[in-house]
Parts: sequence; C-alpha cells; structure tokens
Amino acid sequence: MLQLLIYIPKVTPRVKYIFNFIFREVLNCDFELTSIAEDFIQSSAPKMSYADAPLGEELFFASVSLLTQHQIAPIKIGETVFGHQKVPFAVTNGTLPFDVFAASFYFLSRYEEYLPFEADEHQRFPAALSLQHKLDLLKFPVIDGWALILKNILLKRFPALVFGKRKFTFIPTIDIDRAFYFRSHGLLKNTARFLQAAVKLNAEKIASILRTGLGQNDPFDTYQYLAEIHQQYRLKPIFFFLLAKHGHEMFDQNINPENEAFKRLIAQVAKEAQIGLHPSYASNIETKKIHEELLTLQQLTNKRIDQSRQHFLKIQFPQTYLQLIKAGIHHDYSMGYSSHLGFRAGTCTPFFWYDLQLEKQTHLKLHPFAVMDVTLQQYLRLTPEQANQTIDQLLSSVKLVNGTFYSLWHNEALSETGRWKGWKAVYEELLKNSLT
Repeated sequence: MLQLLIYIPKVTPRVKYIFNFIFREVLNCDFELTSIAEDFIQSSAPKMSYADAPLGEELFFASVSLLTQHQIAPIKIGETVFGHQKVPFAVTNGTLPFDVFAASFYFLSRYEEYLPFEADEHQRFPAALSLQHKLDLLKFPVIDGWALILKNILLKRFPALVFGKRKFTFIPTIDIDRAFYFRSHGLLKNTARFLQAAVKLNAEKIASILRTGLGQNDPFDTYQYLAEIHQQYRLKPIFFFLLAKHGHEMFDQNINPENEAFKRLIAQVAKEAQIGLHPSYASNIETKKIHEELLTLQQLTNKRIDQSRQHFLKIQFPQTYLQLIKAGIHHDYSMGYSSHLGFRAGTCTPFFWYDLQLEKQTHLKLHPFAVMDVTLQQYLRLTPEQANQTIDQLLSSVKLVNGTFYSLWHNEALSETGRWKGWKAVYEELLKNSLT
C-alpha cells in the first residue's frame, strides 16, 4: 500500500496530533512524517511538504508558526477568502491560501478557550466570541470539509494514493435533567403545585397532577416512547442521567438517586441503551461530586460507566477534562454550545482531547454534538417547522462529509406539554431524515 510522505522541518506534538487526526481519523490515509530533507528529496513515494518554503517541485503547503510553538498566547490571525468561506491563518505561495493544519488545530484544540475571555452567567465560553462564529463557519464541520479538499488535491497529483471510506452515522443522545415532573415528588409538593395551578386556572397542569396521582403516566415519562422509536429506526441511543444528591439548588433539580422509582427507571433504561453520567452543575466546583455521582450510577446499573456530558455544558479548559480523566471517564459528549447550533470544535468526527498546557494528546475522546432541543426552542425561538428545516441543513452538512451526527434531546422535550407542544414531531422528523 502506498504511503504518503510528509516533510515538516520540526515535528512537534501539535504537528503529530493534527496530522494524525486529519489523515488517519478523517481520511483513513497512511502517512509518514520526516524532518530529514535529503530523505524526502530522494524519495519516490507520493509526497508533500508543510514548511516556510518548498524543497523542490513537490506539493507544498505553506505554514504559520502555530504548530511549532509550545506556549498558549494571543495570536494575530490573518484572514483570507477560500471559495465561499472566510478562513483563518492566511498564507502566500502555498497550494492553499491558508494554513489548513494550523486552522484545524486551533479549532480542534479550542485554543481560544484557554485565553482570557468574558464568560457567560454559567462561566462558559460564549459561542459569539469564537473565531468560527466571527467567520461564519460554525454551522459546517469545516475541518472535515477541508480534509476532503486535501484528499482531492492529493489524488489529482497521486491517483494511486489510497484513502479509506467513511459512512455517515447518527447517534441520538438524551439528557435526563428531570426524570419525572410530578411522580416521586410526594403528596406535599404535588398538593402545592395543584393549588398553584388552581389559582392560575391552569387546567392542563391540574389534569396532569390528577392523572399522575391516579397512577397514569407522568408527562416527562417518555421512556417507553423513546425505546420504541429508537428500536423502530434501529438506533443506539445514549442516556445521560443527572444524579445530584445535594447539588446546586437552582440548576440540579433531578430526583434524589435514592428514590425507588428513579432507581427502577435507570435500571430499566440501562438494559436497553447505553448509559452515561450527567455530572451535576455543582460538580464543577466540588470536584469530589463527580466521583460520588459516577459511583452511584455504576451501582444502580451494575455497569462500568466511562461516558459523560456536563450539565449545562459547563466546560472550563483544562480543568473540566482533567477532572473527568481523573474520575475514569474516557468519552465526553459536552462539545457544543447551548446558545448556538453547529460544531464548536469545527468537526463532526470524534477526537481525542489535546491538553494544551501539557502539550500532549490524552486518552479522553470527545464526541461533538451539532444540535440541541433547548437551543432551537429557547435560544433561537424557532417554531417546530423552522426547527425541522434548520436540523435538516445541519444533517446535510454532516452527510456531505460522511461524518457522525450527534443530537442532544431531553425527555421533557417529548412531553407534548407547555412550551414543548409540537416538538415530539421534530424529533421524529430528525430520526426519519437521519436514515434518508
């Protein structure tokens, strides 16, 4: 099998990381890096160089200094136009008008999130501050798209070079922030809710409380529906459970994990689907909580749990990921924004987290999601019809590059109550379109 030879004057950890991701993870192409100019010049293999200047007549990609540096500091990023896109890290005299490898590393490593920024009310990095948002690149998995352009350039020069094929994959994920609305909250709390609803003449809420009291389904109890529809489309979902015993009063509102109905629910879901931890809002400050919550979930499921998604998508670099690694988490699904749709890391391909402070690739794999129900309904204020169109555009962008589409939904968004009336159909449309 032909192997691509790549000349780079200085092979650093950053270089190895991004070239591995683009060529092996996205393009399935075998390659070898060399910093020995003489060996490169004499080789008859398919070859390209990534440097300040070409060595000869080879396929040449001009570089900026980002991948040879070992510090985290503000960078002056030149911009240019490539096709219909504004792109960062402009260069001259190369095959491409921008440094595709530096741009990809900048997005994938979340470099800008290590720099000082003005956080939102939950101490998160705001999507509006991202370089992708500024360049209008957020809604497309640009790294995957750029990789395919690289593939076409290489194949034009070296038709015999071998690239593996990828298949589009769809993985639905469900966050269980509040397992039930009325059930398991006891007579006192539900009586207070009943009286409050009666004062406001909220007939729908009164009926829900009465139905639940009579043993009928809680509006947030959408688990049987989820099991059936995922089975219908032959999908393998992942459920993330919030297990905060004494969490943040306002933001950790799930049922106590010692509640019998909640324990039965988790055990049942674990028989049919993959389970992950939804580390509580409070766990970002009280780090021992992740260990406690993970242990509780493992005891309830009788399974080793090594996947998670941060509650409120709270990620702080590098602390959050270091905590997850320490707790024994190997897969995290938090890579996305609450307020904006799209691809926070510029890709729809799962990738290993690169720790910029230690300058090394870790074994924590990040699975980036593209769309969340709350973003569509609460932040963007879309109607169900508008949401369908928006999701379809995101789906199409991932299908175009044969990537992986992760969706983030909540059990309550399928309840057909309150603000979520009409949204069950949106989820069903998403599942149907993922297969066409």
